[in-house]
Amino acid sequence: MNDDRPPDAAQQRPAHEQQPDPAPDTARELPAVPGGLPLIGHAVPFLRDPGAFLLRHHAALGEALTFSVLGIDVASLCSPQLNAAVLGHDDTELTRRYTHTRLDLVFGEGHVLDDPPELIAWHRRVARPVLRREAMAQHVTTMYELAERYTARWGPRGEADLVTTAREVTALFATHCLVGPRFGRAMGSSLPALLDRLESAFHVSLAISPRAPLPVHRRRDRARDTLTRAIKDIAPTDRPAGVDRGLFETITGTPRPDGTAPDPNTAAAIVISLLFGGYATTAAQAAWTGALLLQHPRWVPVVRAEQDALFAQEAAPTLHLLTRMERLGHCLMEAERLRPSARGILRTAARDVTIGGHLVPRGHMVIVSPAASHRLPQVFRDPDRYDLDRYAGRAEHRGTPSPLIGFGGGHHPCLGMSFAQQAMKVLWSVLLRDFDLELADPDVRPVRLGLITPPRRPCLLRYRRRKP
Repeated sequence: MNDDRPPDAAQQRPAHEQQPDPAPDTARELPAVPGGLPLIGHAVPFLRDPGAFLLRHHAALGEALTFSVLGIDVASLCSPQLNAAVLGHDDTELTRRYTHTRLDLVFGEGHVLDDPPELIAWHRRVARPVLRREAMAQHVTTMYELAERYTARWGPRGEADLVTTAREVTALFATHCLVGPRFGRAMGSSLPALLDRLESAFHVSLAISPRAPLPVHRRRDRARDTLTRAIKDIAPTDRPAGVDRGLFETITGTPRPDGTAPDPNTAAAIVISLLFGGYATTAAQAAWTGALLLQHPRWVPVVRAEQDALFAQEAAPTLHLLTRMERLGHCLMEAERLRPSARGILRTAARDVTIGGHLVPRGHMVIVSPAASHRLPQVFRDPDRYDLDRYAGRAEHRGTPSPLIGFGGGHHPCLGMSFAQQAMKVLWSVLLRDFDLELADPDVRPVRLGLITPPRRPCLLRYRRRKP
């Protein structure tokens, strides 16, 4: 997929320009955010709007600071250089274990999101058959067929909820293209609700023990068990169109680095983790892509003209055609910038570590926030303005390390980033070509709480079919 992001800082800067951080005993202490309440610290203003909270205090205290949330000390780093430093840092110093051990109870043991490097490499290898370029080219045809079949149910004019549409279409894409058509048909419209229960429980587990006897955790366990049974029943003999070997078959047939073969439960856990990654943030980002574009309708003719021109040249959708959708790609990037789906990217300091000359003490949670970093005026001119032209020609952010971090970066970029971008492009290509669209209420706001922040529902689209 075309992407205007520059490489990470470690790739951009020559070795002689990369200055080592000072030793922890000579580093600067993190300035502390003032205020805070007993026990809960700064939880209320931070959880209400993390991006606004961090932007406000970073403007006052600088690019690094510390605050507390529910008894957890948090170090926030907010600059392009510090984003790149955190995301590129050694896993033995900044670990993902705090969040990812909680995912064992979400996906099932063995999902391999936070293991030794050789196991992470194995995990990427077994996912490759459904994410390599040849498979992605076939997914284009499948995605267009699914999206057009979905919208064929719509009448000549009417209303549809944008968030629900994005969720249901993205779930169709994930099931059919990552597992196979039989699994996609069997799951039907039930997948979004099941995955939402997993996401809700994971969000709660960041503050409360994931084993606490709570209703949200019981719903998580039932949803995981339902998905596990469906995957074990169907996935072993299913595969996406145009893929030689199915995902489940690849996982169970590829020995791990220690020579052992994954059992069906482990394979199911990995499939659930990939489905979750291919659905949750993608659906939220797809909804924001359309909501922001329709909130700024002067750009709609620009994006639609590109669609009409490209399909006048190529009647059938292809991967090559998708890569030429530059204006639609700019919509995706501006939505990622202004409304990133993830509230923050978290690490934990496994020992005292120095980042950008600042001491991060052992045990501190470390956060880099897309919501704050994407609105830095030193990177983006007029950062609160929706402007697709900021990515055209000599984009204003070129030369800046890690300007957009909505899909992570560094040592652990999102495995399914290209899949997500392709899914969003296909959905909006179909909607913009086939319908005239407007928001019933242009005042679209994000959900208040949650690990992932889609638009608040109802978020109604008014549509009129362009062709009879």
